[in-house]
Amino acid sequence: MASTDNEHIDLTKRTEPLSLSDISRALGLKSRSTAQKWHKPPMQKAMAGKAPRNVPALHAVVDAMAEQLESAGQGVSRETLESARPMYPPQVVLALGKALGYLDSKGRIVEEIQNKGRGRWLPVEPTIDPGSQKKRVYINHLAKKLGIKNESIEVALTRERFTKPDGTDEIGRSFWWVPTANKILKEHNIEDRF
Repeated sequence: MASTDNEHIDLTKRTEPLSLSDISRALGLKSRSTAQKWHKPPMQKAMAGKAPRNVPALHAVVDAMAEQLESAGQGVSRETLESARPMYPPQVVLALGKALGYLDSKGRIVEEIQNKGRGRWLPVEPTIDPGSQKKRVYINHLAKKLGIKNESIEVALTRERFTKPDGTDEIGRSFWWVPTANKILKEHNIEDRF
């Protein structure tokens, strides 16, 4: 099932493993470099050539899904994770897209993110954790429900006057699980919950 460079890859129907270029096309990325960073980020000069503290996003998803992948006979080897030309199972790429907000819960590209610039952006909708399949809510989602700016939550977090996030996602963005987010909304007398 070879595809041309411009052809979109439907991860819900794909059965063959994907290269980094395929991953870029499947998630609507403009270049392969983002997928490359998710596989193996470049060494940082400021870190004296040491690898970044965070696990690369694709590796984090593989780790979160390890049991599921093994039971399906789709395990990802250490050689793949260390390869310059890795091939990832479609379910890993689908889970990554949903976890980062590039894909919606049905596996379709989220059009609103296609024109985002560089850097870390916040997902349009809550994302799906690749291991637990639970929904994750971000600062922008809470801010919208609370009727405030993202920065207001960031300042409150810095001053320890806002509920701490439950964790960080595969690229280091803070999130709250839906029950925690709903508790925050309840504390602020907001009836519209997640």
